[in-house]
Amino acid sequence: MNELRAYAKAGQIVQEVFSSFRTVLSFNGGKYEQKRYETELYPALWSSIRQGVVFGILAGWLSLITYLIYAVGFFFGSFFMSNKNHLSMNLSNILVGNDASINEKEVWEENTEAVNNINGDIVFSKVNFSYPSRKDASVLRNLSFIARAGQTTALVGSNGCGKSTCISLFLRYYEPSSGRITIDGRPITDCNVKELRQNIGVVNQEPILFSMSIYENIRFGKVNATRIEIEQAAREANAHNFIMQLPDKYETHVGERGIQLSGGEKQRIALARVLVKQPTFLLLDEATSALDNINEKIVQEALDRACKGRTTIVIAHRLTTIENAHKIYVLDNGTVIEEGTHKTLIAKEGGKYQTMIKRQQMARIDDDNDDIMSIDKATEEVERIRLLSGSQTVDVNKVQIELQLFIKAIINNLSLAIPEWIFILIGCIACVLSGASQPMFALLLAKIVDYTAFAISGSKLTQRIRVQAFACLLRQEVAYFDRPENNSGAIFTRLSSDASAIQEMIGTRLGVICETLALIRIASSISGAGAFFDLFDRIPTIDNTSTEGQELVDFRGEIKFDQVKFIYPARPTSVILNKFQLNIKPSQRVALVGVSGCGKSTIIQLLERFYDVTSGQILLDGINIRQLNLQCLRSHVGLVGQEPILFDLTIAENIAYGLENVPMEDIINAARKANIHQFIEQLPQGYETNVGFKGSYLSGGEKQRIAIARALLRRPKVLLLDEATSAMDSYSEQIVQEALEQAHTEDSSLTSLIITHRLSTIRSCDLICVLDRGHIVENGTHTELIQQRGAYYKMLAQNNLK
Repeated sequence: MNELRAYAKAGQIVQEVFSSFRTVLSFNGGKYEQKRYETELYPALWSSIRQGVVFGILAGWLSLITYLIYAVGFFFGSFFMSNKNHLSMNLSNILVGNDASINEKEVWEENTEAVNNINGDIVFSKVNFSYPSRKDASVLRNLSFIARAGQTTALVGSNGCGKSTCISLFLRYYEPSSGRITIDGRPITDCNVKELRQNIGVVNQEPILFSMSIYENIRFGKVNATRIEIEQAAREANAHNFIMQLPDKYETHVGERGIQLSGGEKQRIALARVLVKQPTFLLLDEATSALDNINEKIVQEALDRACKGRTTIVIAHRLTTIENAHKIYVLDNGTVIEEGTHKTLIAKEGGKYQTMIKRQQMARIDDDNDDIMSIDKATEEVERIRLLSGSQTVDVNKVQIELQLFIKAIINNLSLAIPEWIFILIGCIACVLSGASQPMFALLLAKIVDYTAFAISGSKLTQRIRVQAFACLLRQEVAYFDRPENNSGAIFTRLSSDASAIQEMIGTRLGVICETLALIRIASSISGAGAFFDLFDRIPTIDNTSTEGQELVDFRGEIKFDQVKFIYPARPTSVILNKFQLNIKPSQRVALVGVSGCGKSTIIQLLERFYDVTSGQILLDGINIRQLNLQCLRSHVGLVGQEPILFDLTIAENIAYGLENVPMEDIINAARKANIHQFIEQLPQGYETNVGFKGSYLSGGEKQRIAIARALLRRPKVLLLDEATSAMDSYSEQIVQEALEQAHTEDSSLTSLIITHRLSTIRSCDLICVLDRGHIVENGTHTELIQQRGAYYKMLAQNNLK
C-alpha cells in the first residue's frame, strides 16, 4: 500500500507538471519539480525492496517444505514397505461436489428518488458551510435565499464571499454543515445525484474541455444528441461559424484542456455543451467573461433566450449583465446583506450594490462588453518525434524484428543496470544454486538471496529510469507536449506501466531467466524499454535544461521584433505573424490589443522562447534570443497569464516557486503588492495553507492574485501581463491595477508588455499597438489613437468608453 501511495503522489506530480508545462518553464521550476518527483518515488523504492525480501523468504520456505514432504513420504513409505505392515489402499474416485452457487449481482443504486422533469423554487435555508480542508474558516454563514422557478436570480459580491460555493452545494459536490437546500420544497438530499445533475446546466468561469474533438466535447453534454442538435447548440453559442473555418471543422481535436483553442472559443464550446442538453436549471458562473464584445453580446442574447422558462442562477462581477435579473442577492462574508431588483438596490443610498455600481462607473468600464479581444491561447504546435509512442507492440509476425528488439533491449537494460552489477551477480549465483538443487539450507538461502538481490536491482533501476525519463521530458520543447499522445495523462500512464515492465526484466524475472530461460515472460519489458530508450536518445529543438548560451549582463529591457514570421506547423496554411516589426524601448509600457487570433499571445510565447520564430529574429538588448541562456532569459521575465496556474503546494511555496532561499519577508511584501496578504492572514494556517491540486481550494480571483505575487517577487526586468486582472471583480481589479502601477513606478527600469480587453487599463501606456492578422495596423498613445479615429477608436466606441 505504501508503494501504491508513493506512485500515486508521483503520478499526480507528473500530471500537474506536464499539464502546466508553460508555467513550470517560465518560472524555471524544472529542477524543483524533478527533485519533488524523485522524493516521492523514494518510499516506493524501499517498499519494493522489502516486498522482494518477503517474497524471497516465502519462496525459500515453500521450497524447503516441499522437499521435506518428499523426504518424509519416502522415509515412511520405505519403512512400511520393509516391515510389510502397510495396507493396500483401494483409492476410489473422489467425488467432487460442485457447490450450487448463487449468481449474485451487486446493484449499486442510490436509495433516492429520480428527479426527471422537475421544476420549482430553489431555496437555501439557513445554510452554513466550511470546506473540509479549511474547517475553521466558515464560507457560508446562515445563508438564506430563494431562486424562483422560471426566473433569473443573480448572486453578486466580492471574491471569496461564497457565490461559487452556493453552486457547488446545489450540484452536491459538498454537503452543507447545517441548514438545507430544497427544490420545490423537497430537500436535494432526497434526489438521486445523477438525475439531479442531468437537469442542471453549468457554465463555469474557467471552461474545461477534454482532449477530444469539438463534436465529442459538445456531445459530452448529451450522449445521444444528434448532429443537428449539436450544430444548433453551437449556433446558439456563436461557435458554429468559427468551427466551420477550421480545417477539420467539428472533428478538430482541441488538445489537452482545449489548449489548441483561444479562451473565447473554449468558452463558447463549453456553452454549447450545456445548451445541447436543454437543462431545467441553468447555473452561469461568469459565463461570458472570456468573450470579446461582439461575441459576448450575441452569446448573452442566446443566454437570455435560454434562461426563459428555466430557473437560472447567475454569478457575475459585471453588474450590467444582471440588470434584467428578477432578483439580485448581494453576498458578503457568506451571508446575504442586500436583496432586490436592480432598480431597488441601486436606489438604496449607501448600499453595497450601489457602491459596486459606482465603483465600476468610476472605472469607466462597461462590464457587459469589456472583453472585446480574448487572449488567443491556441497553441497549434509543431509535431515532433514521438515520446513513449504507440510503437511499443511487438509484431509476432515479424520474428526477425522481434529478435533484434529483444537483443537490443537486453543489452541496453544491462548497461543501465551496471551500478547494480553486484546484486545481479549475487542473484544469478543464487539462482544457479537453486536450480542445481543444493542441500536444503543452501536452497532456502539461495531463494531468499535470489528474490532480495533482484528486487534491489530491479527497484533501483526502475526508480532511476523514472527519474531519468522525467528529466528528459523536462528538456523537451513545448510543442512536444501538444500532440495528443504526449499529454499529461498518457505520460503518467507510460511512466508507471512501462517502468514497472522493465523491472520485470531486471528484477525478479531475471531470476526466472537464469532458472528456466522463459524469455516469453518478459515480452512486455522489451516494448517498454524501447519507448524509454527512444526518449533518452531524443534531442529537443529547444533544450529547456541547457546551461549553454550567453548570459544577460546589465539587462536594460530593450526588445525588438525584426521581420518576424511565425507559423504553427500543425496548421501550415495559417500565418500567425508575417514580417512583424516592433521596437520596445527600456522601461516602456507597451499594450497589445486586437481581436482573437491576431497573434498577441503568440508574441508572449515567443518572448518566453516556448517556440522559435519561423524566420526573422527577436533581439533583447541587441542579442538574438536564440543565443541567450534559457534559464537566464526566463529569470528576467515575469509572466502573469489569463488562467492562473498554481501547484499542490502551500501559498508561500507557490509565490516563491522557482526561486531558492527566499526570505519570508519578501514573500509577504509581494503578497501585499498583489492585494492578497490580508486574505492569506485570515486563513487558519496562513501562508502554510495548501492550495490543493491546481489551486482548487481557492477562487479564481484569489488564484490570480497569488500568481501576480509570484511574478512580482522575481523583480523581473520585463513584465508580461496576459489579461492579468480578467478573473477579478472591479474592486480587486482596481487595487491590483494600482499595485502594478506602483511596481512600475518603484522600478523605473521595468519594461511592461500588456495584453488586455479592458481598454481603460491601458490609457497611460507609452505605446498602444493594434494588431490584426499578424500585423500592427495602428500604434501610438491613447490620445493619438483617439484622434486618428481608426480601429482603436472603434473598440472604445464598442465598449462605451469614449
